[in-house]
Amino acid sequence: MANPTTSDLEPASQSTDGGAAADPRVDVSAPGFRGLPFLAPLYGPGPYDYTNGMVAMVNYTVTRESLLEVLPRELEPLGEPTVSMTFFIWPECTGMGPHNFSMPVIPVVYGKGTSAEMNGSWVPYLYTSTDASLACYREVQGWPAVLADVQMTFARHGNTNTIRAKVSRGGRTVIAAEAQVGGEPFDNTGGPGLPIILYKEIPSLDTTGTDVATYITSMSKFTRVNWQAGEGAISFPDPGPNDPISRLVPQQYLGTIAGTLDDHYPESIRVLDPVPAQS
Repeated sequence: MANPTTSDLEPASQSTDGGAAADPRVDVSAPGFRGLPFLAPLYGPGPYDYTNGMVAMVNYTVTRESLLEVLPRELEPLGEPTVSMTFFIWPECTGMGPHNFSMPVIPVVYGKGTSAEMNGSWVPYLYTSTDASLACYREVQGWPAVLADVQMTFARHGNTNTIRAKVSRGGRTVIAAEAQVGGEPFDNTGGPGLPIILYKEIPSLDTTGTDVATYITSMSKFTRVNWQAGEGAISFPDPGPNDPISRLVPQQYLGTIAGTLDDHYPESIRVLDPVPAQS
């Protein structure tokens, strides 16, 4: 190791008026978002603007039994048990940087038959491609995110797009999808969609309990939507023994939507009312 120079031994900061040097340490008591690690936090504060994105959503039915396995007891399937397997490519995103993600979206009822009842969309798994998005999604809203390589390509032939997507994790292809969409582009943002329902959990220091365990609901605001409809299919080529996504095996396909969009998230977010205890 080289010997320190004279400048290395000087104070980190000096007062220009001859007074005491300013303290260079991070002041964690100051108000506002701090972020970790200090000086180079993985992500910035929201809300987040996603622009110039591509999306594909393959919609299908599953068995009720397979759906119940990925739901907490506060949730029930909304109508017929269905899944929308989604793939997003985001080349631009404020606060997190470019990243891609994939997730199944499940229509559900929260607190059915109670004063807390509401309809929403449950996301049991989220695969995202960067450490910044992984940390942000888990720590801020409680998205059940894991790190994965998420890829998607659009190949245009006239007015038809052929889409191929895959999610790889630990050297395995966990999810694969193929779809074709075409026809007149459309924008289906005319009415409010179902809000996302998430379960945010922060374990206690000894991991025998939780410091935070609550349900959260949030909404996105899609803009510049340009989508086409068509048909698609998904498979789970090699999920491995520890990835439960393969429980959501398609029974009947309900069509595919794909195209481009921007997203502002979260447009709104709140903690859900607790489900009243059953007598």
